Formats: sequence, C-alpha cells, structure tokens
Amino acid sequence: MTEHAPGWAGPAKPLSPEALAEHHALCSLCKSYALGMDLRDFELVASAFSADAQVQGQNGLEPFRENMSGTFAFASSFKATQHLIGQQYVEVNGDEATVWSYGVAHHKVATGEERDEIIAGVQYRDKCRRFDQGWLIVERAVHNLWVDIQPRASKV
Repeated sequence: MTEHAPGWAGPAKPLSPEALAEHHALCSLCKSYALGMDLRDFELVASAFSADAQVQGQNGLEPFRENMSGTFAFASSFKATQHLIGQQYVEVNGDEATVWSYGVAHHKVATGEERDEIIAGVQYRDKCRRFDQGWLIVERAVHNLWVDIQPRASKV
C-alpha cells in the first residue's frame, strides 16, 4: 500500500472558501522555496521554514540551515536553475498539515562544460504547522524520483 494522506483519495469534494485559502497558503511555501533557489536568495528560501525546521539528510533529520546551506551552495554553482512546481497534495489537520509537491528542477551549466544540464524530478514531502504569522514548513524530506544528465550537444 502506498503512503498518502486519507484526503487524497477520491471522490473529490469541493473545498470551502476558508479551506481553499489554507490550501493556497500551504502550496505557496514550496513555491517560495523554488523561487528563492532560482533567484539565489537564501533568505527567501528560508522564509518558507520555521526557525527550528528540520530536513531529512544523509544522517537523518538535520537542522534546516545546516542542511540547506550545502544544497543552496550546490544549486548556486550552476549558471542558472529553474524549479517548476507541478501538482501538489494538501491535507490539513487543525494546525498541522502535510503537503507533497512534485517538481522538475533544471540545472544549466556554464559554457564549456562536458554536460549541458541536469534535470531532476523531485517530490518534496513537507510537514507544516500554523504559527501566529502563518503556515511554515517544520520538516522536509526530498525524494529524488529521477535524474537526466544531458551531454553537451556536439557541433556538426
């Protein structure tokens, strides 16, 4: 059986205006993260996370700033990146929420390198909490679904 929140199975029911606003706010967090990565704006990235947020790393849960500093430096090493956030699934349970966001991240390299770009399909699995100032991510796990490394096109 696949892991998912109970509210993601059909049949789908219309959301109330209040619930729709909550879903919109929650989905905006991953988009703020993606925009911050593409603009090389670490504070914009960090604005989507609580001060005590944790990210699933190679050694288990790590503090957000510790984990993300390496991820941000790696992404910033590319000539350009473009994170496209696709479908998102939201389950709200009081002041806590689960949000899964699918994305495709393009990483363009500098002219002269052996490869042209790295494209990755990812799934961000976020646990969020409502704070006085609004929703924030308190825990994130990133699942790399696939990676495609494009070689530099040869000149004919």
